[in-house]
Amino acid sequence: MITGSLHPLRWAVFALVGLPVLLAAMAGTASLFGAGEFSRNLLRALRYLLLAELPVLGIAAGLGAVYQTASSRRDRELYHPPGRLVDIGGSRLHLYCSGQGGPTVVVEFGLDGSYLDWYRVQPQLAQFTRVCSYDRAGYGWSDPATTPRIPSVMADELDRLLVAAGEKPPYILVGHSFGSFNTLMFMHQHRDQVAGLVLVDGAHPDELLPFYFSKKVWLRMMQLTMPFGLPRWRGWCGSGPLEIAGMKRAIGCRAQVYATHYRQWAAFPESADEVRGLGTLGDLPLVIISRDPRRPSTPEDPTSPQREQHWQKLQQRLAGLSSQATHVIAEGSGHSIPVERPEVITDAVRSLVSQVRGANGSS
Repeated sequence: MITGSLHPLRWAVFALVGLPVLLAAMAGTASLFGAGEFSRNLLRALRYLLLAELPVLGIAAGLGAVYQTASSRRDRELYHPPGRLVDIGGSRLHLYCSGQGGPTVVVEFGLDGSYLDWYRVQPQLAQFTRVCSYDRAGYGWSDPATTPRIPSVMADELDRLLVAAGEKPPYILVGHSFGSFNTLMFMHQHRDQVAGLVLVDGAHPDELLPFYFSKKVWLRMMQLTMPFGLPRWRGWCGSGPLEIAGMKRAIGCRAQVYATHYRQWAAFPESADEVRGLGTLGDLPLVIISRDPRRPSTPEDPTSPQREQHWQKLQQRLAGLSSQATHVIAEGSGHSIPVERPEVITDAVRSLVSQVRGANGSS
């Protein structure tokens, strides 16, 4: 975000937008008070100012577009998808699998993100079984999203991805946050293929996720200015830990990411309705991992006793979906459990893998 009242970008925005608005307001006020000549002079100055700004905006947009194009080309040269781009019928999704053995673990990131959200979890899981992360349409290395961003559609796309890639069930599904919607939907669509579920601070359909006007404006602004390099130049996109910062910039500083995020967030009420109507999981092995309600509050991860109490109740209700559910608290962790406490997820998956192998008589 922009900080500091004297930042050059802030002065530029004021000059290009604030001054014309100020002149127009002054002209309107002068006209209301009968100062017609003064109002006409202000309007004349406004026209001259706008005519002067047009070439400046054109040059800035051109330079920004060149910067974005060159930076994107450099990203493509430096960074490549670690997995495969799999055609699922008219579009390609990025699938990254590692490790050997079964059952195969499929991990699903949250409301927005990419396969990189699991960069600390996947190597740990790959030490004892096969694990696949992927990018949903519109995110990461995958093609743009052209279908509705609701769980029934995204779970079907995941199924087609796994089939086209030759991955074999049974699967253990791991969903973080909003990703829990897709994993629950996949399980209900393909119950015979799923051996267990892990929901990591999973979203609940009764938890409201308001799409505030300010967030809508921010996402559209990012989408529309991305081709002109502004978010990349200001560091508003692709931030992350040093070890993956370059890759996150390569896949995150793209307009399609913010367009997809907007569509997915706007569809959240419909997504919640879909999941609310799914019903229970029967006796399917289920592990609920939720954040620590006692962790210290930070601006990035605010807490309040009432909010955390409500969240934990929703997590307990998720645990109630199965007669074979376990509820684990990731001590010291906020919502970003895959980054802050990856070993908690690893331990939960390991226990489910052992159960499946024991039931199948394999080691």
